[in-house]
Amino acid sequence: MINLPPHRLPALVRWFPTGAPGSAALTEHVLTTEAGRWWVDSVIQPRVIAAECGDHVLLRGDPQALIPRDLRVFADRSIEAPGRFLPLIGASFDRVVPWQRMVYVKRCPAPATRPPRGVTVRGSTPRTLARSPPFRPR
Repeated sequence: MINLPPHRLPALVRWFPTGAPGSAALTEHVLTTEAGRWWVDSVIQPRVIAAECGDHVLLRGDPQALIPRDLRVFADRSIEAPGRFLPLIGASFDRVVPWQRMVYVKRCPAPATRPPRGVTVRGSTPRTLARSPPFRPR
């Protein structure tokens, strides 16, 4: 797998759902904060893309484009992928442990909360985070 710089992503991001609950939110986190990495099988017309952040990986695309050693970069991580990737994942690692997850979604819309009077909330971007002083616990 090839580590892809974030500026090459716009066309590939559509492979992941937006606004989805659960681990699918990982891609939005990586896009917004630039924390994490993007991986592809080929820079020109990729057939597989992976979003990695912390010890989690979301994998999408065509598993036929990879061979087992291509996934070894994701050893010791939790990989979420469609079922068609299971034979490839099984061939890539000595031990695969399934992990079942449940995501509860509230069906009725929740009213937007407002910050307390006198509090200003600003969005975090890489630029504002770079200017913020480091957090030091007291």
